[in-house]
Amino acid sequence: MLRLASWLRLAACALAAASLLVARDASAYCRTTTVLQPADYDSSASGCWSDGQNHGVPLFWRNACVGYSIQRGVSRKVGYDDAANLISQAFTRWTGATCQTDGRNSSRPSIDVRDLGPADCTRIQYVSGKANQNVIVFRDDSWVDNKGAPRPSTVLGLTTVVYAPSTGEIYGADMEINTLDMDPLAVRDPVTGRAYDFLSVVTHEAGHFLGMAHSDHREATMYASYEPGQTYQRVLSPDDVNGICAVYRPNGDRAVLNDKVAAAPQCDPTPRGGYTTECLERGCSSAPGSRPSPVPAGLLGVVLAVLRLRRRASASSR
Repeated sequence: MLRLASWLRLAACALAAASLLVARDASAYCRTTTVLQPADYDSSASGCWSDGQNHGVPLFWRNACVGYSIQRGVSRKVGYDDAANLISQAFTRWTGATCQTDGRNSSRPSIDVRDLGPADCTRIQYVSGKANQNVIVFRDDSWVDNKGAPRPSTVLGLTTVVYAPSTGEIYGADMEINTLDMDPLAVRDPVTGRAYDFLSVVTHEAGHFLGMAHSDHREATMYASYEPGQTYQRVLSPDDVNGICAVYRPNGDRAVLNDKVAAAPQCDPTPRGGYTTECLERGCSSAPGSRPSPVPAGLLGVVLAVLRLRRRASASSR
Protein backbone atom coordinates (compact mmCIF):
# COMPACT_ATOMS: atom_id res chain seq x y z
CA MET A 1 0.00 0.00 0.00
CA LEU A 2 1.07 3.56 -0.62
CA ARG A 3 0.30 6.42 1.69
CA LEU A 4 1.31 9.82 3.13
CA ALA A 5 2.87 8.57 6.33
CA SER A 6 3.46 4.92 6.35
CA TRP A 7 2.06 2.03 8.31
CA LEU A 8 1.18 -1.48 7.30
CA ARG A 9 -1.84 -3.42 8.51
CA LEU A 10 -2.87 -6.97 7.80
CA ALA A 11 -6.38 -8.39 7.87
CA ALA A 12 -7.07 -12.09 8.39
CA CYS A 13 -9.75 -14.04 6.58
CA ALA A 14 -9.50 -17.61 7.81
CA LEU A 15 -8.05 -19.52 10.72
CA ALA A 16 -4.72 -17.72 10.56
CA ALA A 17 -3.62 -14.12 10.19
CA ALA A 18 -1.20 -12.54 7.77
CA SER A 19 1.72 -10.22 8.10
CA LEU A 20 4.98 -8.73 6.97
CA LEU A 21 8.47 -10.04 7.54
CA VAL A 22 12.03 -9.04 7.08
CA ALA A 23 14.33 -10.65 4.59
CA ARG A 24 17.49 -8.81 5.42
CA ASP A 25 21.14 -9.28 4.62
CA ALA A 26 23.39 -6.67 3.05
CA SER A 27 20.22 -5.11 1.66
CA ALA A 28 17.05 -3.99 3.39
CA TYR A 29 14.36 -5.35 1.09
CA CYS A 30 11.45 -6.93 2.90
CA ARG A 31 9.08 -9.73 1.96
CA THR A 32 5.49 -10.16 3.02
CA THR A 33 5.19 -13.25 5.22
CA THR A 34 2.76 -15.23 7.33
CA VAL A 35 3.70 -13.53 10.60
CA LEU A 36 1.20 -11.09 12.08
CA GLN A 37 2.48 -7.52 12.15
CA PRO A 38 1.11 -4.98 14.67
CA ALA A 39 -1.20 -2.40 13.12
CA ASP A 40 0.93 0.46 14.47
CA TYR A 41 4.25 -0.88 13.17
CA ASP A 42 6.19 1.68 11.11
CA SER A 43 8.58 0.01 8.70
CA SER A 44 9.92 3.40 7.59
CA ALA A 45 11.39 3.95 11.04
CA SER A 46 12.01 0.39 12.23
CA GLY A 47 12.79 -1.62 9.11
CA CYS A 48 11.34 -4.97 8.13
CA TRP A 49 9.01 -6.58 10.63
CA SER A 50 9.85 -9.78 12.47
CA ASP A 51 8.27 -11.24 15.60
CA GLY A 52 11.34 -12.26 17.55
CA GLN A 53 12.57 -15.53 16.11
CA ASN A 54 9.27 -16.23 14.36
CA HIS A 55 9.84 -14.92 10.86
CA GLY A 56 7.01 -16.88 9.27
CA VAL A 57 6.91 -18.12 5.69
CA PRO A 58 7.62 -15.58 2.92
CA LEU A 59 5.03 -15.22 0.18
CA PHE A 60 5.56 -16.04 -3.50
CA TRP A 61 3.72 -16.87 -6.70
CA ARG A 62 4.49 -20.42 -7.80
CA ASN A 63 3.58 -19.91 -11.44
CA ALA A 64 6.06 -18.62 -13.99
CA CYS A 65 3.52 -15.97 -14.96
CA VAL A 66 0.50 -14.34 -13.34
CA GLY A 67 -2.52 -12.65 -14.88
CA TYR A 68 -4.39 -9.52 -13.84
CA SER A 69 -7.47 -7.65 -15.06
CA ILE A 70 -8.31 -3.95 -15.02
CA GLN A 71 -11.73 -2.65 -14.02
CA ARG A 72 -13.67 -2.11 -17.24
CA GLY A 73 -14.93 1.37 -16.34
CA VAL A 74 -11.52 2.40 -14.97
CA SER A 75 -11.70 5.98 -13.63
CA ARG A 76 -12.90 9.41 -14.62
CA LYS A 77 -9.31 10.55 -14.05
CA VAL A 78 -7.58 7.78 -16.00
CA GLY A 79 -8.70 6.38 -19.35
CA TYR A 80 -8.55 2.64 -19.97
CA ASP A 81 -5.70 2.83 -22.48
CA ASP A 82 -3.59 5.03 -20.21
CA ALA A 83 -4.27 2.78 -17.22
CA ALA A 84 -3.43 -0.38 -19.17
CA ASN A 85 -0.19 1.11 -20.50
CA LEU A 86 1.03 2.44 -17.16
CA ILE A 87 0.09 -0.66 -15.18
CA SER A 88 1.94 -2.78 -17.74
CA GLN A 89 4.97 -0.51 -17.34
CA ALA A 90 4.75 -0.83 -13.55
CA PHE A 91 4.82 -4.63 -13.60
CA THR A 92 7.57 -4.63 -16.22
CA ARG A 93 9.79 -2.58 -13.90
CA TRP A 94 9.75 -5.63 -11.60
CA THR A 95 9.73 -8.50 -14.07
CA GLY A 96 12.33 -6.86 -16.31
CA ALA A 97 14.82 -6.10 -13.54
CA THR A 98 18.44 -7.11 -14.17
CA CYS A 99 19.59 -9.83 -11.77
CA GLN A 100 23.21 -10.74 -11.20
CA THR A 101 23.76 -14.49 -11.50
CA ASP A 102 27.31 -15.85 -11.32
CA GLY A 103 29.01 -12.49 -10.81
CA ARG A 104 29.66 -12.06 -14.52
CA ASN A 105 26.38 -12.68 -16.29
CA SER A 106 22.99 -11.20 -15.61
CA SER A 107 19.44 -12.31 -16.21
CA ARG A 108 15.93 -11.36 -15.08
CA PRO A 109 13.42 -12.57 -12.48
CA SER A 110 11.66 -15.80 -13.43
CA ILE A 111 8.15 -14.37 -13.39
CA ASP A 112 6.00 -12.55 -15.93
CA VAL A 113 2.75 -10.66 -15.40
CA ARG A 114 0.10 -10.63 -18.15
CA ASP A 115 -2.85 -8.32 -18.77
CA LEU A 116 -5.91 -10.57 -19.28
CA GLY A 117 -8.16 -7.71 -20.35
CA PRO A 118 -10.98 -5.78 -18.67
CA ALA A 119 -13.02 -7.23 -15.81
CA ASP A 120 -16.60 -6.44 -14.85
CA CYS A 121 -16.13 -7.56 -11.25
CA THR A 122 -14.76 -4.91 -8.89
CA ARG A 123 -15.22 -6.92 -5.72
CA ILE A 124 -12.09 -7.59 -3.70
CA GLN A 125 -12.38 -11.29 -2.99
CA TYR A 126 -11.08 -14.78 -3.58
CA VAL A 127 -13.52 -17.65 -4.18
CA SER A 128 -12.15 -21.09 -3.38
CA GLY A 129 -12.60 -23.74 -6.03
CA LYS A 130 -14.08 -21.33 -8.57
CA ALA A 131 -12.90 -19.00 -11.29
CA ASN A 132 -11.40 -15.70 -10.12
CA GLN A 133 -9.74 -12.57 -11.38
CA ASN A 134 -6.82 -10.60 -9.96
CA VAL A 135 -8.47 -7.25 -10.41
CA ILE A 136 -7.16 -3.68 -10.32
CA VAL A 137 -9.93 -1.27 -9.38
CA PHE A 138 -10.27 2.51 -9.12
CA ARG A 139 -12.19 4.17 -6.30
CA ASP A 140 -13.48 7.47 -7.73
CA ASP A 141 -16.59 7.97 -5.62
CA SER A 142 -15.79 6.59 -2.17
CA TRP A 143 -12.81 5.26 -0.24
CA VAL A 144 -14.38 3.02 2.38
CA ASP A 145 -13.96 -0.45 3.85
CA ASN A 146 -16.45 -3.29 3.48
CA LYS A 147 -18.60 -1.88 6.30
CA GLY A 148 -18.81 1.54 4.68
CA ALA A 149 -16.41 3.13 7.15
CA PRO A 150 -14.14 5.77 5.57
CA ARG A 151 -10.54 4.81 4.99
CA PRO A 152 -7.89 7.47 5.63
CA SER A 153 -7.56 9.82 2.67
CA THR A 154 -3.79 9.50 3.08
CA VAL A 155 -3.96 5.88 1.91
CA LEU A 156 -3.34 6.07 -1.83
CA GLY A 157 -3.24 2.41 -2.79
CA LEU A 158 -4.12 -0.89 -1.19
CA THR A 159 -3.19 -4.39 -2.35
CA THR A 160 -4.80 -7.48 -0.88
CA VAL A 161 -2.91 -10.75 -1.24
CA VAL A 162 -4.54 -14.14 -0.63
CA TYR A 163 -2.24 -17.03 0.25
CA ALA A 164 -1.88 -20.40 1.96
CA PRO A 165 -0.33 -19.86 5.42
CA SER A 166 1.33 -23.28 5.46
CA THR A 167 3.42 -22.66 2.35
CA GLY A 168 3.29 -18.93 1.59
CA GLU A 169 2.06 -19.61 -1.94
CA ILE A 170 -0.01 -16.69 -3.23
CA TYR A 171 -3.40 -17.72 -4.60
CA GLY A 172 -4.63 -14.32 -5.70
CA ALA A 173 -4.11 -10.57 -5.40
CA ASP A 174 -6.29 -7.50 -5.93
CA MET A 175 -5.27 -3.86 -6.09
CA GLU A 176 -7.31 -0.76 -5.20
CA ILE A 177 -6.27 2.75 -6.25
CA ASN A 178 -7.63 5.73 -4.30
CA THR A 179 -8.42 8.02 -7.24
CA LEU A 180 -10.92 9.90 -5.07
CA ASP A 181 -8.22 11.62 -3.01
CA MET A 182 -5.41 11.83 -5.57
CA ASP A 183 -6.07 15.21 -7.14
CA PRO A 184 -4.58 16.16 -9.47
CA LEU A 185 -3.56 12.75 -10.80
CA ALA A 186 -0.79 12.74 -13.42
CA VAL A 187 -0.72 10.06 -16.11
CA ARG A 188 1.80 11.83 -18.36
CA ASP A 189 5.08 13.62 -17.85
CA PRO A 190 5.98 16.09 -16.58
CA VAL A 191 4.54 15.52 -13.11
CA THR A 192 4.33 19.09 -11.88
CA GLY A 193 3.58 20.81 -8.60
CA ARG A 194 1.73 18.64 -6.11
CA ALA A 195 0.35 16.18 -8.63
CA TYR A 196 0.18 12.48 -7.83
CA ASP A 197 2.22 10.30 -10.16
CA PHE A 198 0.01 7.38 -11.15
CA LEU A 199 2.98 5.32 -12.33
CA SER A 200 4.78 5.70 -8.98
CA VAL A 201 1.70 4.53 -7.07
CA VAL A 202 1.02 1.48 -9.22
CA THR A 203 4.70 0.46 -9.36
CA HIS A 204 4.73 0.37 -5.56
CA GLU A 205 1.49 -1.62 -5.46
CA ALA A 206 2.84 -4.01 -8.13
CA GLY A 207 5.64 -4.83 -5.70
CA HIS A 208 3.07 -5.83 -3.07
CA PHE A 209 1.23 -7.87 -5.72
CA LEU A 210 4.44 -9.86 -6.23
CA GLY A 211 5.02 -10.43 -2.51
CA MET A 212 7.30 -7.54 -1.60
CA ALA A 213 6.82 -5.63 1.66
CA HIS A 214 7.78 -2.13 2.72
CA SER A 215 11.46 -1.22 2.79
CA ASP A 216 13.09 1.29 5.14
CA HIS A 217 15.23 2.61 2.27
CA ARG A 218 13.88 6.06 1.45
CA GLU A 219 14.94 5.80 -2.18
CA ALA A 220 13.22 2.43 -2.69
CA THR A 221 10.06 1.91 -4.69
CA MET A 222 8.81 -0.10 -1.70
CA TYR A 223 9.34 2.73 0.78
CA ALA A 224 6.02 2.98 2.60
CA SER A 225 5.11 6.59 1.88
CA TYR A 226 4.82 8.95 -1.07
CA GLU A 227 5.19 12.71 -1.45
CA PRO A 228 3.08 14.39 -4.17
CA GLY A 229 5.12 15.68 -7.08
CA GLN A 230 7.87 13.08 -6.87
CA THR A 231 8.49 10.30 -9.39
CA TYR A 232 11.46 8.32 -8.07
CA GLN A 233 9.30 5.39 -6.89
CA ARG A 234 8.46 4.52 -10.48
CA VAL A 235 12.10 3.34 -10.90
CA LEU A 236 13.37 0.37 -8.88
CA SER A 237 16.28 1.02 -6.53
CA PRO A 238 19.07 -1.57 -6.07
CA ASP A 239 17.24 -2.63 -2.89
CA ASP A 240 14.06 -3.39 -4.84
CA VAL A 241 16.01 -5.26 -7.54
CA ASN A 242 17.80 -7.38 -4.93
CA GLY A 243 14.44 -8.30 -3.45
CA ILE A 244 12.61 -9.32 -6.62
CA CYS A 245 15.65 -11.26 -7.87
CA ALA A 246 15.94 -13.10 -4.55
CA VAL A 247 12.28 -14.17 -4.59
CA TYR A 248 12.00 -15.14 -8.27
CA ARG A 249 15.43 -16.48 -9.07
CA PRO A 250 16.59 -16.34 -12.69
CA ASN A 251 16.93 -20.13 -12.76
CA GLY A 252 13.18 -20.51 -12.22
CA ASP A 253 13.27 -21.40 -8.53
CA ARG A 254 11.32 -19.66 -5.78
CA ALA A 255 13.03 -18.71 -2.54
CA VAL A 256 10.76 -20.12 0.15
CA LEU A 257 12.64 -20.76 3.39
CA ASN A 258 16.41 -20.67 3.69
CA ASP A 259 17.68 -22.98 0.92
CA LYS A 260 14.28 -24.49 0.14
CA VAL A 261 12.95 -23.64 -3.30
CA ALA A 262 9.89 -24.48 -5.35
CA ALA A 263 10.39 -24.67 -9.10
CA ALA A 264 7.99 -22.54 -11.17
CA PRO A 265 5.86 -24.59 -13.59
CA GLN A 266 5.27 -23.61 -17.20
CA CYS A 267 3.83 -20.15 -17.78
CA ASP A 268 0.05 -20.01 -17.30
CA PRO A 269 -1.44 -16.65 -16.28
CA THR A 270 -4.89 -18.11 -15.55
CA PRO A 271 -5.98 -17.35 -11.97
CA ARG A 272 -6.27 -20.27 -9.58
CA GLY A 273 -9.55 -22.09 -10.20
CA GLY A 274 -9.97 -20.55 -13.65
CA TYR A 275 -10.63 -17.10 -15.04
CA THR A 276 -13.82 -15.08 -15.19
CA THR A 277 -14.51 -11.40 -15.74
CA GLU A 278 -17.67 -11.63 -13.59
CA CYS A 279 -18.15 -11.71 -9.83
CA LEU A 280 -19.07 -15.17 -8.60
CA GLU A 281 -20.40 -16.20 -5.21
CA ARG A 282 -18.77 -14.07 -2.57
CA GLY A 283 -15.83 -15.81 -0.97
CA CYS A 284 -13.31 -14.59 1.55
CA SER A 285 -13.77 -10.84 1.92
CA SER A 286 -10.55 -8.90 1.87
CA ALA A 287 -11.68 -5.50 3.00
CA PRO A 288 -10.04 -4.04 6.11
CA GLY A 289 -12.12 -4.55 9.21
CA SER A 290 -13.73 -7.77 8.04
CA ARG A 291 -14.16 -10.57 10.54
CA PRO A 292 -12.38 -13.89 10.08
CA SER A 293 -14.62 -16.35 8.25
CA PRO A 294 -14.56 -20.15 8.08
CA VAL A 295 -12.01 -21.67 5.75
CA PRO A 296 -13.68 -23.15 2.66
CA ALA A 297 -13.14 -26.88 2.29
CA GLY A 298 -9.83 -27.72 0.69
CA LEU A 299 -8.48 -24.18 0.98
CA LEU A 300 -5.72 -25.04 3.47
CA GLY A 301 -6.37 -21.95 5.55
CA VAL A 302 -6.17 -19.13 3.05
CA VAL A 303 -5.48 -15.74 4.59
CA LEU A 304 -5.28 -12.17 3.37
CA ALA A 305 -2.49 -9.64 3.66
CA VAL A 306 -3.68 -6.08 3.17
CA LEU A 307 -0.84 -3.74 2.25
CA ARG A 308 -1.09 0.04 1.96
CA LEU A 309 0.87 2.91 0.53
CA ARG A 310 0.37 6.25 2.27
CA ARG A 311 1.05 9.82 1.30
CA ARG A 312 3.48 11.81 3.42
CA ALA A 313 1.92 14.58 5.45
CA SER A 314 4.58 17.00 4.25
CA ALA A 315 7.97 17.09 2.60
CA SER A 316 9.56 17.66 6.01
CA SER A 317 8.36 14.24 7.14
CA ARG A 318 10.70 12.46 4.77
